[in-house]
Amino acid sequence: MMNYRIRLVLEPNPGGVFTVTSPDVPGLVTEGSTASEIQANVQDALEALFEAWAELGKPIPSALQPLVLDHAQTIETLVTAA
Repeated sequence: MMNYRIRLVLEPNPGGVFTVTSPDVPGLVTEGSTASEIQANVQDALEALFEAWAELGKPIPSALQPLVLDHAQTIETLVTAA
């Protein structure tokens, strides 16, 4: 397993569900209503895309650069507070 940093776009839908896409990863589309659900669904979608790219002989998008975990990283995340 590799760790990747990607930008996610969360589009709100009725019922508190978000459609999730990424300008960095063409074809990534999933949904979720909580941060943990979105993260799990994005991971599943990325795994499916990696398999499809391998089967089709397509290269991985250049935006998917593995994180180097031996130094500090900056990430953006969605946080809800009361």
